[in-house]
Amino acid sequence: MGGSSYRVIPPLEELNPRVFREAFRRIVELKEKAGLKAILDNPPDLLERAKLYATQFRNGALGWASNIWSRSAANTVVVNSDSELRQEHKLLMQRVLEHILAQGPLIKVDGYYGRPGTKVQMHTTVYVDPQFPDLAYRWKQLVFPAPPDEKPDAELFVIPHYLGNPLIPGTNRLMAILVFPHHNLTIITLSSYQGEIKKGSLRHWIYHVYRKGCTGEHAALREFTVQTVEGTWKRVTLVIWGLTGSGKSTHGFYVWTPSNAKVYVEKFAVNPLEYVRDQKIRNDDIIAICEDKVYGSERGAWVKTEDLTPEQEALWNACMSPRALHENTEFSADGNPSFEGALFQYFGMPNRNARSVIYLEDTGYFDGQIDSDGPLNTAVFLSPGYFTDYAWVKLNTPEFIAKALADGRTVGHPAQARELVGRVRFVPRYSEFTIGVGDDAHVLRFYEFLKKWQEKGHRVEVYMWNTTGRIVAQYKWSEVKVGDRVVRIPEPVLEVRDGVPKPVGGTRPTIEETELFLLQATRGAVKWKPHPVWGERVLVPAEVPGIPGDRLKELDPTTYLGMSEFRELLQAQVEYSKLVLQQLGMKLPEEILRAMDF
Repeated sequence: MGGSSYRVIPPLEELNPRVFREAFRRIVELKEKAGLKAILDNPPDLLERAKLYATQFRNGALGWASNIWSRSAANTVVVNSDSELRQEHKLLMQRVLEHILAQGPLIKVDGYYGRPGTKVQMHTTVYVDPQFPDLAYRWKQLVFPAPPDEKPDAELFVIPHYLGNPLIPGTNRLMAILVFPHHNLTIITLSSYQGEIKKGSLRHWIYHVYRKGCTGEHAALREFTVQTVEGTWKRVTLVIWGLTGSGKSTHGFYVWTPSNAKVYVEKFAVNPLEYVRDQKIRNDDIIAICEDKVYGSERGAWVKTEDLTPEQEALWNACMSPRALHENTEFSADGNPSFEGALFQYFGMPNRNARSVIYLEDTGYFDGQIDSDGPLNTAVFLSPGYFTDYAWVKLNTPEFIAKALADGRTVGHPAQARELVGRVRFVPRYSEFTIGVGDDAHVLRFYEFLKKWQEKGHRVEVYMWNTTGRIVAQYKWSEVKVGDRVVRIPEPVLEVRDGVPKPVGGTRPTIEETELFLLQATRGAVKWKPHPVWGERVLVPAEVPGIPGDRLKELDPTTYLGMSEFRELLQAQVEYSKLVLQQLGMKLPEEILRAMDF
């Protein structure tokens, strides 16, 4: 067999995704013919293998550390066709095949994204280097069981080693991850961060549900029934969009309980439990919005636990369960998991991206159903900003809503990438996981849904919340280049506190204030007034029962800014956003692209 590796692994110039798969099958066949184990097919002892190097917390939970503590977005390459293949892409494929040939048996795990039997079901097979059984085990807890002998809809190869990785062509960045949307294939190297496998799989699911007539969104799904001001009871199907670190899990997992209701009574003289019943957590991270209903993707959740406290009762219950599977999570003096972010550090900065795989049942508010009871009727964009944002506003036209979704305006967080902390960002659809078609295709489909629902008389209330931003932070004017244009934009003044850059000045709503706003808005109890610039296209709260008028003024940017300054800041944001979308290649009709013009 001295020359067999050359025959098994094709020459570099012949490699493409199809040939890569063929070579992988030949390697498996070669090993099995030699009497060697090539694949550990959904082995039952994954947990026992992973326990050998796990932190075993006193409460029975397990934890592991990854070598990289955030997704490697800048080291990811999406190859949309074989004609785009470069020598460097082929070299990484070759190195992965060489490693698989030399390495012991790969771990193979199978699972369904989307509830089995629904139109959004997608079978994914993940092959994991045998040195990382924890990755295979944790991923399998997130998905529904799938038959190992069924042909998968998507495949991932996870080899978290340095393989002499080439640079991404035209950059000085190592190539770590290769994504082939139209071959339903992803190859992951370098990083043992659980998020690479989860989001690597869900990229393919987002494209899968698009092909099923839906949109795939980076959003949480939660439902509850609320008593309106008319005294009737209404089922709320709530979808919350947001980029990592903006509060999506905080609010997606939020429930009003007898414990936290006391806080509302004390602070706001409102008991939420008098108006709410049948609260259900459905899904945390990636969902499919279809015309008939909202579909969840996972049977579990992988959540960020930064600043998690017992007041966030459902999420706390699940993360403190002995069944929770932690990543980069600290330990307290009593040996239990700690979410304070005070002990671990990453590149000299305090830990801001501890994660946990949880079972939704452990929240106490999950009934086994990951899909909604009916179509979407309430939407929230978590769009934190620093300059002109109110705490909460209501978006009133389909065009404005579509533009806000296309913008995906947010602020940088350590969980996104270290170099983005504190920066104002435009991330279309609050997602960095769109493949197969452009973000504009999903935006346009959602826009068509909005118009159809409007024609049918199905009302969808859409809000924008400023969660982790400020009202109003100190700022300075800077010049940035977008394409061949140089534009003047405001940027926040940042200072390093506790090792993390943070904006100077301003206020923001508390979690309880925001959830009280949600309660009163869904009840129809909020009184509105037109936005001072956008008029009836955007409404701002004039009265929120339970929140004093003085506090509403503190959450209003025009309390701090004169109207000319306010308009100047807003104009800069609107023009900058259009340039960014054009630079990203977003093809949107004029009524959407200019929906925020004034």
